[in-house]
Amino acid sequence: MLIQVQEEMRNGEVSLEKYIITKTLTKPPEAYPDAKNQPHVQVAQRLKLSGYSTGWSVGDTVPYIICREQGAELNSSSGIAQRARHPDELKKDEGRWLVDIDYYLSQQILPVVSRLCASIQGTSPERIADCLGLDSSKYTE
Repeated sequence: MLIQVQEEMRNGEVSLEKYIITKTLTKPPEAYPDAKNQPHVQVAQRLKLSGYSTGWSVGDTVPYIICREQGAELNSSSGIAQRARHPDELKKDEGRWLVDIDYYLSQQILPVVSRLCASIQGTSPERIADCLGLDSSKYTE
């Protein structure tokens, strides 16, 4: 099943909506001292500057997708927050930004599946990473 999931993701068979992560603003975007490390704050600030008038107040939920720029190396040195994009940005700049599949596999799926399968004999983070098409040597126990 994990092999099938990663193949569907890599083949573009998973809808954009499935990649959306949401986080609520607990203060105005400009009031975050660590804004450059917060994906939802980066998205809120960028769209606010672009003229979006709603959705950037305390209590608002900011949707975002972790992306990589078309043509950029897979192991880009850009931080996660700098690569976060609002779904509308992906649709507007179609082709410029791609969903960072490796981020979702390694940071969103692998940790959860590893925790769920930890007590199952014969499974390991290394084996799960291999099924997800990731470099399993990074997950050796």
